[in-house]
Amino acid sequence: MKYGFAMPRSVPCARNARPRRAQPWFAGVVTGMIASGAAGAATPLYPPDVSAAVAVIDKVDEDWLAAMQAKDAERLAAPYAVDAVFLLPSGQSVTGRAAIADLYRRRFAEGSRLISGGIRRDGLVEATGGLVIEWGQGEATSVDRAGRQSTSRGPYVTIWKRSAEQRWVIIRNLVF
Repeated sequence: MKYGFAMPRSVPCARNARPRRAQPWFAGVVTGMIASGAAGAATPLYPPDVSAAVAVIDKVDEDWLAAMQAKDAERLAAPYAVDAVFLLPSGQSVTGRAAIADLYRRRFAEGSRLISGGIRRDGLVEATGGLVIEWGQGEATSVDRAGRQSTSRGPYVTIWKRSAEQRWVIIRNLVF
């Protein structure tokens, strides 16, 4: 465990996953499973605990643009753990849900208006220690007070954990 947690088995990403070309050996394995009846029973896409996390993650990801456009710092910070760490592209880290909400409030006070954007999840895995790791690409297009439009985009990695209150919360968010 070089980084403090073991990277686990991959959990298939149902939402916004990039299509991948099937390997020739894969078609043979699937055909063999179907012929033998091994693929007859449907299995859930995620284990039960991860399914609960995915439902929360999907909602948070889907709500991100609306919360940004509404300039609602509290709504944006709500999914974070009380002691979460948000690492910005500059390398600056912001620690704590309240500080993350303050960060958003300061950015909103600059006067830019978000006109479009979104989050595209590229993957999600279940990790040891009750963690779920999500990664993908984020994009935001805004207009500043002078009417200049700019777009920022880049990868992100978000680490989720079930809190003591049994809520799935963000404990680390890295935006590149």
